[in-house]
Amino acid sequence: MSLTKWNESGRVWEEDHGLLDAEQVSKCERADVAEPLRSPVPTRMISNGEYMPAPQTDQQKRVEARLEELADEASKKLGISRRQFLAGSGGMAAALLAMNEVYGTFFNVSRNELYEPAARAQAAPPKDLFVFDDQLHFVRGSRPSPADLRAIAQGPSSAPKVKSNPYNPRSQRDERGDTWGSGTPRSSDCPLIRATRTSRSSSKTCIWTVKSPSDC
Repeated sequence: MSLTKWNESGRVWEEDHGLLDAEQVSKCERADVAEPLRSPVPTRMISNGEYMPAPQTDQQKRVEARLEELADEASKKLGISRRQFLAGSGGMAAALLAMNEVYGTFFNVSRNELYEPAARAQAAPPKDLFVFDDQLHFVRGSRPSPADLRAIAQGPSSAPKVKSNPYNPRSQRDERGDTWGSGTPRSSDCPLIRATRTSRSSSKTCIWTVKSPSDC
């Protein structure tokens, strides 16, 4: 997690695009505001606007509180800020320790990893570890068709069914100069990849978390 606060000044953003209605959005707030601890592991459900996030559970609250205690203790001993500690591998170790205490022992982690780089290095994954990172998207059945979602994943090759990027109506260019780019152009003829690829656009999507019960 970055130590630098996100700077939105001087930038032009599209309106937020999401599937939550106004009443649902009123019960939410931005995750970077709702979770001031900025834990290396989320301690509450986060939504990108596709679904309504569930309220934070009692166990998640306990994890968050314990993580804050561990981070305060370790950062003082190490002579660094809590933010710096949480942004490093020691912060991840603290999050795993907190979850072990609340949910039971799932993670092989020791308190030494909070303070000792050598202990963290010893427990680190092998350098040749292969990681296959995949993700799924929730699609609401109430939508008339998934054509718009397919269009932003497939890019211009989804034409003529979709004429332009449905989530970039002002045709703003992204960091690659595209208004409706394709992540892997050489695979545009592959139906499977066309359906699952995700392109980037310059439109802004806020990340939401549900407010505390007292705020609803």
